[in-house]
Amino acid sequence: MRIKANLQGDKGGVVSIGLVVDAKDEMGLKWSSWLKSNLEAELQKEFPQFLWQITLIKRHDFPNESPVDPLILLEFGSDLKIEYGFDFVLMITSMPLKSRFSQGASGVPSNMLETAVISLGKILELENKEKIGKAFMALTKHLLGHLWGLDHNQKSVMRPRKFWDGEPPYDWSPEEKQEIIRHLSQVADPRLEEKGDIKSRWRFYLQVLLQEGPSIAKDIFLFRSVLMMFHLSRFIAATVVSVIFLFLSAEAWEMGAAMRTGWLDFFLLAVIIAATLSIYYGQNLQAIGKSDKMKEQAVRSKIVLFGTLLVGMAAFWVNLFVISFVIIKLLPASVLAGWAGLGTKPLPALHFSKLMATFGVLASAVGGNLEEEHDIKALLVFTEET
Repeated sequence: MRIKANLQGDKGGVVSIGLVVDAKDEMGLKWSSWLKSNLEAELQKEFPQFLWQITLIKRHDFPNESPVDPLILLEFGSDLKIEYGFDFVLMITSMPLKSRFSQGASGVPSNMLETAVISLGKILELENKEKIGKAFMALTKHLLGHLWGLDHNQKSVMRPRKFWDGEPPYDWSPEEKQEIIRHLSQVADPRLEEKGDIKSRWRFYLQVLLQEGPSIAKDIFLFRSVLMMFHLSRFIAATVVSVIFLFLSAEAWEMGAAMRTGWLDFFLLAVIIAATLSIYYGQNLQAIGKSDKMKEQAVRSKIVLFGTLLVGMAAFWVNLFVISFVIIKLLPASVLAGWAGLGTKPLPALHFSKLMATFGVLASAVGGNLEEEHDIKALLVFTEET
């Protein structure tokens, strides 16, 4: 049972971290044991407000492929986090990681799943054990910082690096430490299922949303780019083809002229929600953070995932709206007004831009379901590749 910690320094809040390693990975086991003792001492010194519980778990069911797909390890770690009741999980391997969005990666955190993957592959190439230890610890603290709500900072261990070579900085800044304390004070509270507050599924979801609303909102907005959906090639291809067809179709312009603004706004909202639900269930995203029982951590992951997808879809609509507005302004207004059946009346550019963007999002839902499931999951789940 967790006891709430506070910012004044009272010890009592329990924060648990699971270090999960392949039982057949000798180097992974060796350095995971080293990390367990050193990280526990480091965190206890930095954050005496909390009682730290770091547990080393040896598993015989790690993926055997090389390079290892970090998405598989993140999902595996998320399930283990719920199974063992950890607050956070670090999946450690000596195998190289398969990169999706960069040239190479030694670590991949996921705020959504409160899990991170660490690869010792490149770090073990350093010249001596001291360098390896410093690089390993710095990378671990960087990933934990992301899991605890921190963004990049050039003057602290949160500085992004192309290669973790054991060079400083090694520590969080004083401001970052205060942010970590605030974040972990919420984590150290008893979970809702520990309080016995489960009365119904929907009420439990609402309780999680109300209790962790600010933290959930931060995870959704802080690490997500408004251009997130532009990384999906089939999604974009379906949208572009559809929008071009709409711009060249007189029927679309006539429909826009006949549709009132109020109905268009309602249609817009319905389309964004429907497109989000289509990709969420079409790509089997509801299986992420799965649990046979109602668990606060699993529910939180689902809310963050759906919220991130919804915000990404809304941001994509905004981009389509701006692009459509620019195109409409560049095309001859008299021709477009003729297609819309407006005659000599002025063409309402904002109204038609909204219509084109909305139909574009509708088409993008189809394209999103043509994407590889692993690609769209990685886009949503990864906080970064470092």
